[in-house]
Amino acid sequence: MKRPLPASRPPGSREVCAGSAGPPGAPVPGGVYLCQVDRNISCGACCGLYNLPNADEANLRALLAARTAAFSAVPRRIDAVADFGRRTTEAIEGRQPISDFHHCPYIGLIGGGRSRVGCLLHPLAAGNEGIDLRGLSHYGGMACRIYFCPSHEALSPAWKRIVQQTAGSWYLYGLAITEDELLAGLFGILEEAVGRPITEADIVGDPQSVRAIQGLLQLKCNWPFRPDHVPGPVNYFFKDRHRARPPVVYPVRRAHPSRLDAVFRALGSAFDSEAALADAEARIRAPISLIAERINASR
Repeated sequence: MKRPLPASRPPGSREVCAGSAGPPGAPVPGGVYLCQVDRNISCGACCGLYNLPNADEANLRALLAARTAAFSAVPRRIDAVADFGRRTTEAIEGRQPISDFHHCPYIGLIGGGRSRVGCLLHPLAAGNEGIDLRGLSHYGGMACRIYFCPSHEALSPAWKRIVQQTAGSWYLYGLAITEDELLAGLFGILEEAVGRPITEADIVGDPQSVRAIQGLLQLKCNWPFRPDHVPGPVNYFFKDRHRARPPVVYPVRRAHPSRLDAVFRALGSAFDSEAALADAEARIRAPISLIAERINASR
């Protein structure tokens, strides 16, 4: 089933925009552009980037590096480019964690030094000589011009900029920024502890707070309470009701859900004991408490 995907181009340099589209200066929902951020931070989650078996960072980087190198040798003819996409798709067909979430065979590494993830068919991508080949992709070139993921409008500008400045890599950034429910839960708890909305300045100038935020974002990669039937780290984040997150499984005889239920649900969670639940709560509350203490101490 086809669904609309990627994003619209932000104002900025050719280097920053080399994996996105849309008219320069076009308004961005939510005010903060999320797709191509800088030379090292970008997101390809809507292209099914993480919908692969063994999609940890090392494996995914190696796969994209090999794919990008292979595509660099493909003649920029319609038949050759289409054949590359068909062969790449056939190699992973039937092995995606979410079977009906398309993984684009043309997502690779772009920019100087191939430092971030992006579209190999974009007119500014290496070897394309200004020719827009995105019409050969599964969703077509128009999706790149009109689609914005739900996080653009669902998250506050400060939260989005904090994630951009703390993620540290395109891999973790793309996993985290599309998790609007997870981020809303985490930042909501933090703001409740602080007693006011947080700002970028509360976090990005303090190395301990930055490390704590990174630890919270990395829960997407290393959450030990995710049951086998919940795919990870990939997230189907489209708001089309096609795929709902399963409810949290709590220990038998527990009378009420945890106050962190929304966060646990976003991570995919099942707890077989009260001890496991307490461990999970501590993994979230400890870094949030540290950040809140540092923010309050700086007043």
